[in-house]
Amino acid sequence: MVDPEPAPTSPPSSAVPSTPPPAPPLGAGQIEIWKKIVDVQQHFNDLELRIRNFALIVTGAFLGLGGYAIKDAGVVDLYGLKVSIAGLVVVSAIFPLAAFYFMDRLWYHRLLDGSVYAGIEAETALKDLGYQVDLGAKIKEHSPFKLWLTKEKMIRSATKMDLFYAILAGSLLMVAGFLGFGIRPQAVAVKTPPPIVAPPAAHVSDDLASPAVPADTSAPALSATQPTVGGVPSNLVKPIVGSSKIGK
Repeated sequence: MVDPEPAPTSPPSSAVPSTPPPAPPLGAGQIEIWKKIVDVQQHFNDLELRIRNFALIVTGAFLGLGGYAIKDAGVVDLYGLKVSIAGLVVVSAIFPLAAFYFMDRLWYHRLLDGSVYAGIEAETALKDLGYQVDLGAKIKEHSPFKLWLTKEKMIRSATKMDLFYAILAGSLLMVAGFLGFGIRPQAVAVKTPPPIVAPPAAHVSDDLASPAVPADTSAPALSATQPTVGGVPSNLVKPIVGSSKIGK
């Protein structure tokens, strides 16, 4: 009896890596929403950094203007107080600094906080779908810190911003105080030409040092020049008086 031939078997297939199952439509859409929220967070964070950079530039510019105003040393009378113009220039930087603080702290930072909370909610929805995403939660956890001055109170992003602008404002007020009340105009000495001193008589010639010689009244006065006749003065020629004989 002949044994039946064994049934043909298919050759072993090569090991193909298993591909993850495609994400459900709800999960894919939720991931795109989370990505867009992260982009918005980066946008607001970049805007706040630019505002702080401009605040530093403007503060430095006003300090430079105050240093340039020291050269003039002008003083303004404010309600009986003599205040240097350099101090007034420096303290005027408080106004643009306050505008930057308003734009940063009360404007874009509130928008950034809103985007962070929106990102945390999107991450919570992704966790319910099985995704391990907790970027916003980790940032919010590791951002605050505490100092020995604050004891147990944590310093968060809003307090950090307040300290940043408080340091700038305090520096401006301190420099403005030193310049405003420490600089006074200096009295300008009027330079008069030195007096002309005549040289001593010992160094002057005898003719210049001797006084004018008075006229000698004892000497006879010189008569005026008389006309001459034949080389003899006319006053010495006597006229001939009488008739003269004329030869006949």
